[in-house]
This record gives sequence, C-alpha cells and structure tokens, in this order.
Amino acid sequence: MAMKFDREPYEAMSIDMTPMVDAIFALVLFILVAADFQDSLEQDLTVQLPTKGKVTEPVAGKPDRITVNVRHIGGGQAQLIVGGQTYTKNQLVAHLSKAYITNNEQEVVVRGDKHVVWDHVADVMQACSQARIRHFSATVTTQEE
Repeated sequence: MAMKFDREPYEAMSIDMTPMVDAIFALVLFILVAADFQDSLEQDLTVQLPTKGKVTEPVAGKPDRITVNVRHIGGGQAQLIVGGQTYTKNQLVAHLSKAYITNNEQEVVVRGDKHVVWDHVADVMQACSQARIRHFSATVTTQEE
C-alpha cells in the first residue's frame, strides 16, 4: 500500500531586482560626482579670471586636458600651477613635453588671474609651443547681459 502526501502547488521563483538596481544607481552616481570633482581639482579657485563677453555653453571637459593656473602672487610675479603642483617655466615645458609624447593631440587650458601680468600667460603659451602642443586656449569668466 502506497502512502499519499499532500503537495503544495508549484510556485515560480522570482528574484527581487530592486536592491541591485539601487546599488548600480548609487555606483553610477558616485562615478559621475567623482569625475566632476576631478575636473574641479585642476582649477585653482584663487585665480580670478578676467570678465569678458557673454555667457556661452561650456565645452565638455576632456579627461586628458591639462589645466595650467597662472596665479598672481604680487610684485609682478606669478606661480604656474598644474594639478596643485607649482612649476617653473622650464619644468612646465618638460611636463608638457612628456604629456605630448603620451598624447600628440594634448590640450592645454591656461587660466590666468586677471591681476597677473600678461607676459606670464604668454610664457605658458610659449611653453606649449616649445612642447609642440598645438591645442591650447585661455579662459575668462563670462558675464550675462
């Protein structure tokens, strides 16, 4: 004689995807904030840019762009700062030359303080030329009209 057992009806298994989607969303958000923070680290906030023109949409920053801050330190002198490190003109040429060897399409953005003598900004542009970097530009703060 065979025994009969009661079976529960078959239920399809399901996986709750909500925690995984939340974790992925948090990771993506962290990466976006960290990438934006990296760009802001290259900009010396003590540099006061000159104000010219009207507001235009900024071009999205490229991760391989080098930002050279030309900080006014008084007495007609200036500091050349890249990524928080101070360089002399010769050291800057060497640094830019190494960057050019790695990437021959290297871009440089020069952020000159509005109180700095223009010769110091021109020195950075000359350093770019000596390092064979063709893509360099200077920035200004724009004003709304």
